[in-house]
Amino acid sequence: MKALDRGVLGFSVITEYLEKIMRNLLDNRVPDGWSIFYFSLKSLSRWTEDLNERMDFFTHWCQRPPYVYNLNAFTSPNGFSTALLQRFSRRSFGANIVSIDRLEFDFGIVNRAICDIQDYAKDGAFVTGLILEGAKWNIEKGYLMEPEVMELYIKMPVLHFKPIPRRTKALPNMYGCPVYYYPVRQGTVDRDSYIMKIDLKSGEQHPNFWIKRGTALLLSTAN
Repeated sequence: MKALDRGVLGFSVITEYLEKIMRNLLDNRVPDGWSIFYFSLKSLSRWTEDLNERMDFFTHWCQRPPYVYNLNAFTSPNGFSTALLQRFSRRSFGANIVSIDRLEFDFGIVNRAICDIQDYAKDGAFVTGLILEGAKWNIEKGYLMEPEVMELYIKMPVLHFKPIPRRTKALPNMYGCPVYYYPVRQGTVDRDSYIMKIDLKSGEQHPNFWIKRGTALLLSTAN
């Protein structure tokens, strides 16, 4: 940015690289060199706000671990979830360490505002930042339901990522909701948009209904 500023003022030559950045800034687009750090479809102005929010989260974390973790602040959310499983495995079983591939998460809904959560999860962590697409969450009954007209995205309540021994049988009437970084549900060999699966109660509809609807959880939208 300093080099571009000098180039605009005529103190140095504007290279092809700087010209591309200048064109992106004028079009309110994130320059390619900046967008490699994490998935995002946001405009430059919204991307900058998002980046500041991420930095604020980790800055506060350096001062004190948060009670609720913003999953959408992580560049690698899978690394965070794996760390939760590893911590549970070593702490809960002592010398008889159970491999994390024999553990899974129980995803409990926490019907409290983030500001009201003033204690740490006994096992795992409280997580926020998930956005529901293709459905609506019934807060009173605790399951998926049809969204309102033109209601594209719904912010999910706080979830408790609680590590438990892997179940031998799948829970009935549960929809294994896929989680993606952003609305584009694909990626490359190096960077896959798919993150994990979260079990949500299917409610009055069969889980296949939500599969056909394409219901998913996102960590970021295009806006």
